[in-house]
Amino acid sequence: MSDWRAVTSHAEPHRTPTDSVLESCTLQALAEELDDSAPAISFLSTYLSMLPGRILRISTGLCLHDADASMDAVLSLRISSAMVGAVETENRCRAIETMIREHHFDSAVLALPALQNSTDRWFVAGPQLLVKAHESLRQGPGH
Repeated sequence: MSDWRAVTSHAEPHRTPTDSVLESCTLQALAEELDDSAPAISFLSTYLSMLPGRILRISTGLCLHDADASMDAVLSLRISSAMVGAVETENRCRAIETMIREHHFDSAVLALPALQNSTDRWFVAGPQLLVKAHESLRQGPGH
């Protein structure tokens, strides 16, 4: 069985996006790296607002079996998800990335709903995420 099948076939615990951001401290690390929380919050806000468009780009590329467009879209979502601590979304992108590399477009299309569910949870939780990120970054590490 390919790695991507193992990633997409097991049930993952359902954590809320809010828990993921707060537990991972990824956004905190980004803010520290930039020496300012404002760009980190702005990045999170931009990430959230772009989720529907990114899913559409991935879906379109996969349905057209366009490896370049699909890969560009999935890599963009995977990398930005990693930067905000969206671990489930990042992992689902990684699995679809593997499918694209192996030219398993039909499998990637079948894996797309799980990715969309993950990004939908982030999008819906967006206002809460931004408030919690503001609070967390204002308090600083260890609070």
